[in-house]
Amino acid sequence: MEEMALAFAAEGFKVVDPESEADAFVVNTCTVTAEADRQLRQWLRSVRRRQPSSLLVAVGCAAEREAPQLLELADVLVGNAAKNEVVTLVADRLSGDSAAPRTTAPVTAAGGLAARTRSLLKIQEGCLAPCAYCVVPYVRRGEVSVALPEVLSVARERIAAGHRELILTGTRPGAYRDGDLRLADLVRAVLDLPGLGRVRVSSLQPQELSAALLSLWSDSRLCPHFHLSLQSGSAAVLRRMMRGYTPEGFMAALEDIRAAAPGAAVTTDVIVGFPGESEAEFEESVSFCERVGFARIHVFPFSARPGTRAAGMEGRVAPQVLKERARVMHEVGQRGRLAYIDSSIGREIESLWEEETGPGSGEYLGTSDNYLRLICRSSTPLHNVLERVVVEGAEGEYVRVRREDEDTGGSETEREVRRR
Repeated sequence: MEEMALAFAAEGFKVVDPESEADAFVVNTCTVTAEADRQLRQWLRSVRRRQPSSLLVAVGCAAEREAPQLLELADVLVGNAAKNEVVTLVADRLSGDSAAPRTTAPVTAAGGLAARTRSLLKIQEGCLAPCAYCVVPYVRRGEVSVALPEVLSVARERIAAGHRELILTGTRPGAYRDGDLRLADLVRAVLDLPGLGRVRVSSLQPQELSAALLSLWSDSRLCPHFHLSLQSGSAAVLRRMMRGYTPEGFMAALEDIRAAAPGAAVTTDVIVGFPGESEAEFEESVSFCERVGFARIHVFPFSARPGTRAAGMEGRVAPQVLKERARVMHEVGQRGRLAYIDSSIGREIESLWEEETGPGSGEYLGTSDNYLRLICRSSTPLHNVLERVVVEGAEGEYVRVRREDEDTGGSETEREVRRR
């Protein structure tokens, strides 16, 4: 979305807030769950009611998979392969070109360009290792990596524009390939860029971790945060999911991470209620997640996607059981999050401050290097400030931290202990 917003602005469009009046609305779609499809249709209908004369454009995965249905709700559909043409397609339609195609897919409005602090940098797209439940390989066909020189060129532009954090992202970043170059080579090259604040790798699979890659976390500018998708802690369920690893293999990868980056946050995704998941298998998954102690768990009740292997599997879990398992796993995740925060109290971490909670509030929100959402008080503006802070404890969905230059209490010895 950030790339699309910049492309529209470069061609003279004014990019506005999604709630504003606009000539065109562009939504970048997801179809990984039935809920994502439902929310997309709901959003398109709401915009149509609110601004019936505006052009509605759906881009991405749902535009590919749900083309016939979405053509009843949107004016233009743009498939994944044609995302770089979206500005031209919108401009043609707004100019009244009746020959402009309605769809490039097989049959959001972009956010404002206020000064950003963290920037997503896409390095790869597509997946050739389809899991039984996943529709993504069918809508993002093949694996394509962005050439290293192009990645570095965009990274330099983002650094020059003032972004303090670069997030290397893609459908499967760990599958990055540019000739003989792999993800470790790319990360190393990005770390060599002058002016870099910090860099984060968005998501990996346990089998994609290598000694060469993990060794790079000795550089403090590489965020000590790993998003490692588990999906299930049951070996039998993982086999049915076709995930390509075992709980033991996942745990070994975690041990490698914690040896390379002590104290790093490890977050994950877990699917509950996969077809055939027995109560015993669910308990195995719960027990495994409790042993790991994830800093955050994103819980997904199983959603059958037409065309996937899992959609035809027997043993569908009853809706009420699905809901209860999601609740239990969510509580496991909450306990893990609080335990991780508690283990960090009194420690110094790095924060990138992003926005004030409200005009003149003196309360600022930010993101830590280990991917905690932070809040603090400050008498001076903090937007886009990268600094070390001290963890005080959980405060609702945030973590309260203290800035050293705001600390006027305690003895010199007490302040030194807090810095440590």
